[in-house]
Formats: sequence, structure tokens, C-alpha cells
Amino acid sequence: MKKARNGRKPRVVPASLTPRAPEFPVDEDLDLHGMAVDEALVAVEALLRRHRAGAMVRLIHGHSNRGADSIRARVRLALASVWRGRVKRFRADFHNPGATLVEVG
Repeated sequence: MKKARNGRKPRVVPASLTPRAPEFPVDEDLDLHGMAVDEALVAVEALLRRHRAGAMVRLIHGHSNRGADSIRARVRLALASVWRGRVKRFRADFHNPGATLVEVG
């Protein structure tokens, strides 16, 4: 084994210990591609009503142009404000930045 500059052996970390993004079991995926913003908001609201507290859902909206009128921006705004009482938490999916994970509250 090669020695590092400081004269020590390089530390080898087993693959099982390398940090990776946590995976959450998702109860339902909702693909919002091809929908108008208003249609997407109605679909997400119906999805939130369908699931009980503790359910994890994935909203697939695509990367978007990150503009204020994009589906991604409007859905996240609604999750943080209008649907705050129904949503425990939400965040971008680590494995797919074009999706948002939502835990129903």
C-alpha cells in the first residue's frame, strides 16, 4: 500500500460506511410533467387529502427554469404556506433534484 505524503498509510473507508443520501420509502409518486401550474396545484392538494399523517409522497416536477411561475416554485410555495397544516416537512429529493419529497402531517 502506498504511503501518503505525511508517511502514514492512507485511510481506507469501507463502501458500507461512506456517507450517502438517505432513502425514504415513498407511498406514492405524483408526476406533474405536462400539467399547467393550476392543474398541478389541484393534483397535489388531492394527493395530500388522500394520505394520512406520516405518509411520504414524491412530487415529480422536473428541474424547471427556477422561475417564480414554475410548477416547482409554486408547489413549494404552497407547501410552505397554504398547505402548512397538512405538511410536516418537505425537501428536494437527494436522488432527483427535479422532485420534492413531502411528509404529510
